[in-house]
Amino acid sequence: MNSRERVLRALYLEEPDRVPMFELEFQYPELVVGKPYVLWRGYDPWEQTVFRDVLSKMNVEEDAVKVTRHNTEVLVETCIKLGYDVFRPAFVPDPIEAIRYARKIVPELAIMGNSPGTGLGIPDGKSMFHVVKWAYMDPEGLKKLAEDRVRKSLEYIRLQVEAGAEIIVDCTDYALKSGPFFKPEFYHKVIFPLIRMLVDETHRLGAFFIQHTDGNLWPIIDGLVNTGIDALHSIDPSAGMKLKDVKEKYGDKIALCGNVDAAGTLFLGSPEDVANEAKNCIRDAAYGGGYFLTSSNCIYRGVPIENTLALVKTGLKYGCYKP
Repeated sequence: MNSRERVLRALYLEEPDRVPMFELEFQYPELVVGKPYVLWRGYDPWEQTVFRDVLSKMNVEEDAVKVTRHNTEVLVETCIKLGYDVFRPAFVPDPIEAIRYARKIVPELAIMGNSPGTGLGIPDGKSMFHVVKWAYMDPEGLKKLAEDRVRKSLEYIRLQVEAGAEIIVDCTDYALKSGPFFKPEFYHKVIFPLIRMLVDETHRLGAFFIQHTDGNLWPIIDGLVNTGIDALHSIDPSAGMKLKDVKEKYGDKIALCGNVDAAGTLFLGSPEDVANEAKNCIRDAAYGGGYFLTSSNCIYRGVPIENTLALVKTGLKYGCYKP
């Protein structure tokens, strides 16, 4: 069974040969394959933040296609070496070309594209106060604006699926550690219908939809699951979300992705700590299928490489299903 088959089996809530693995972002490929990302001349503020410790040493290219293909090749090689089953474009000026190119050079990997989100601008700190104020003063006006933005963004999903993506992930956070940003009624009235628009279009195109959100989701998780999402990432352990509980309640409806603590265990723990937590995740959620072993966020530059390797080695060793 190759990676793509393994991923699709899990998304259908079935048992593959082993638990599939992926990360939404992998920030230091040079520590795995000896090749760093290169930056395009138009690199954005996020890239400046991610690579701030090595920015002055990184190569900068003028050619957007060259950068896209180089970084795609580097990430594909990293995925294959580590045993990840999904490629998601990162640090590329042209994500559509990255998807198309990855599908060509590595057909055995599942390809993940990105959803532009629900158009509310959350949790962008620059606009968060404005959005919250608007939500309570004019919820219908906010909903209409967001619906218009979502309709325009559906074309981007279509282009990614046509380029070769079979999964779309939305990375909009909807909660803090203390709970959702808004009252549950606002999610049911405004946000969940927007998510459903994204999910329905993704399904119409023949792809799967994964929702990533940090935070304590318990007050709103029923409504989120009922939007039709195929999987939930990251089931945030730092917010009290227990993988075992989510599996027991929703494992027959959606696949689960998570939830080795990226801010705690992966960052501060030992490789043994990481391995133990990964084994617990597999124990709590892999049974019956429909489970992906991942961190609770991504592999960022602060995570010790030894801990990253401990996570993937544990998945490969203990994530196998009985034939």
